[in-house]
Amino acid sequence: MVAGAAVIFEVQRSSRSEARKEEIRRQEIQAIKTRSEELGMEVQLLAQKLEELEQLARKRGLADILNFRHANVVEDKKSKSS
Repeated sequence: MVAGAAVIFEVQRSSRSEARKEEIRRQEIQAIKTRSEELGMEVQLLAQKLEELEQLARKRGLADILNFRHANVVEDKKSKSS
């Protein structure tokens, strides 16, 4: 009888431990999803701002803005290869 109670106790303890681990995993997954959504919105906002800058450059004839953008891309490639 004592052995049966010990087995039941161990199963319950293990079950509670697994439930805690599963809850932590759920919270981590939710945090990752939330961060992913935030980054997606930020990317959209930055793309929109870039499009606005390019439209302004075309309207005003400011080729330098586009050249500046191109120079940054080239510079980024150089710094990444270093």
